[in-house]
Amino acid sequence: MRPMLTLPLLLCLAACDAFESPAGYYDGRWNPPTITSLSQDEQAGNVGGQTLTISGSGFGEDPNKVLVQIGSHNAVVTGVDDDELVVTVPAGTVGGGTLPLTVATYTGYVTAEYTYDLGVPVVKGEGDITPDAVGYVLVSNYWESCFGGLSSRLNEEYGVTDCEKFAYLGYTGLAGSAEALEFGLARLHAGSQGWSGASDMADGEWRVERPSETPYVGGLEDFRIDLGEVTLTNEYWSDEDGYCVDLSETASYRYGGGSEEYPAAVALTGDGLPAVSKPDGGDCESGETFYAPDELHFCPRNTAESVPDHVYAADWPIVENFFESHASKLQEADVALTMSAVGVADLQLTLPPPLVVYNTEGYDDILTDGSAPGARDLWATYGVMQHCFADKSDSERLDDVALGFEWEVADTELTSSDDDPRVLGARTYVRMSITQLTLGWFGGINYPVRATITVADENDTYQGTGSDGRKATLSTLNVPSSVMYQLPTINFPAGGGIGGTGLVSATDGRHLGYMFLEFQRVTEYTVATDVGPVVFAYVTGDFGFTEWTNPTDDACHDCADGDRDGWIDDDDPDCESGIEELGAGGTACNDGRDNDGDGDEDGDDEDCAHAADNDETNCGNKLDDDADGFEDGDDADCADGRNEELPDGCVDAVDNDGDGWTDSGDPDCLAGVAEVGFGTGECNDGIDNDLDALFDADDLECATAAGASEAP
Repeated sequence: MRPMLTLPLLLCLAACDAFESPAGYYDGRWNPPTITSLSQDEQAGNVGGQTLTISGSGFGEDPNKVLVQIGSHNAVVTGVDDDELVVTVPAGTVGGGTLPLTVATYTGYVTAEYTYDLGVPVVKGEGDITPDAVGYVLVSNYWESCFGGLSSRLNEEYGVTDCEKFAYLGYTGLAGSAEALEFGLARLHAGSQGWSGASDMADGEWRVERPSETPYVGGLEDFRIDLGEVTLTNEYWSDEDGYCVDLSETASYRYGGGSEEYPAAVALTGDGLPAVSKPDGGDCESGETFYAPDELHFCPRNTAESVPDHVYAADWPIVENFFESHASKLQEADVALTMSAVGVADLQLTLPPPLVVYNTEGYDDILTDGSAPGARDLWATYGVMQHCFADKSDSERLDDVALGFEWEVADTELTSSDDDPRVLGARTYVRMSITQLTLGWFGGINYPVRATITVADENDTYQGTGSDGRKATLSTLNVPSSVMYQLPTINFPAGGGIGGTGLVSATDGRHLGYMFLEFQRVTEYTVATDVGPVVFAYVTGDFGFTEWTNPTDDACHDCADGDRDGWIDDDDPDCESGIEELGAGGTACNDGRDNDGDGDEDGDDEDCAHAADNDETNCGNKLDDDADGFEDGDDADCADGRNEELPDGCVDAVDNDGDGWTDSGDPDCLAGVAEVGFGTGECNDGIDNDLDALFDADDLECATAAGASEAP
């Protein structure tokens, strides 16, 4: 008889060693299903979402009586027959790798293998981050990002103002986090990266998660390893003097400006900082702490209950970008990593320069005054996203480019295991994510949708010009319309921007939340320590937040000219109500008529720069259009931009007299009379004058309606 199997043990099949099945749990029966084949046994990335077909036998026909797991995470069963299962693959672990695939029924279970291939090339050295790594220590450096940190570089070099006044990420644009566990638990998307968190990797192709996965570390306190203080040293700052700061005087909010002397100080919280003992600089007054500019300390953060959690926080303040290595340009930095508690001291690591991203398509021009040509449409929160992305016409296609971006490739040689045996592997990759955060009725937040892609730092490259005017290798990345169409409409809360306040009415509350677009250049070193492999990760990047209107929501956001007046969606005054592009009306450039008789109407007329213009009028064609004895400016009908109206029969798009000429193209209309008869020319008299069986407009001899001779 087999030993007893409890339900909790069944749920950890993938994480536990093989074991015998219990007769008690299976009601005395042991007749497990079989697996003969998988439609795929691996996927690129760890995001999941693919459809997997499992062929075999003994699956039954009730999806509620069969369990499918990959690793320790359940797959969603979408279809079941006795010989075939169809499931949606769950997200994988942060390190990827091969995990057990288990199918269990009430009669028994069977296992196979499934691989999450992260597929990101190792840039230098051998090895990779591994599923059995016991720790993931992360430093996010968004100092050079507008609204991410407190850098003044964007203002000084590109003319983008006010970026140095905000730090939405971390305290000053630098943030630390860590996960350290006693054993290689199959961790789901651990190691929060950047602004929106998670370490989803959809290698080389876009993946959209509904709902998206977010980091979860609750309930893991019993397994936590204390890696101790993490210290980074940058010799670039070694010649700079230290400084004294009284932390008790610091503010308790993260953004909104800073003091002139220590702009980062306003981002501190006096009673919530990690406690790190530092040598007194000798000149510090009582209550002040001395800070050495060439050292950056990350320590486990205490929660409100004074229990250490998995987040590391830097011991502030810093007044410059700690990872700077050159006074006038962005370039790689050499730092030394020390984790004394786990046996790592003075490990030299090379980190790529900060990632600065430029927009090439899909946003309105960010800098329109020409004051900063080097910015090349620098992408930041100032950009206004477009919602129509048609490449070749006014009709949208799924393969149209919605958003286009580029960045300069980091020409950085990472430290390899050949240089230091403590480095087990190293790699750099770029990840873009589009994350929607929605606000609930009670003010709760969630991440219902995230689209993500992971590419090599050198992605679809070409030789171009960098921001400093020199030749550079630039990478490009496009977001297809097919991804954007899957993202729901989302609107900022009343009050505007992050942290907006104010009451929200039922109307304003629809689709309430934010959409974050984020680029990350992630460098990961797998480091040998006394407790096992620990991944040290360094992230730089840029992010922005925006509203978004899905083009399929209504007729004023469908990227089509619904009333064929030449104006689309927001450009059409008919959409001022924001609901529907109803039809012609409003102005001479939005009335569906060729008012000036030049053959073009509304948006197709070069006289119309905007739908609100009145430039396409028949008050400037030197004709008495309404046959009242006055023309153009002498006619009272032309006052205040109104039109000198043509007779009704001349604006109905019908050849009323059958002479082949219509409306303003017919001399009868130009004479100011209704289009009911014929003019005086042989090409407008309704007669086949040259007996060739063709008359008027159908005769090649007649070039215009005003032609006088239809001669044989």
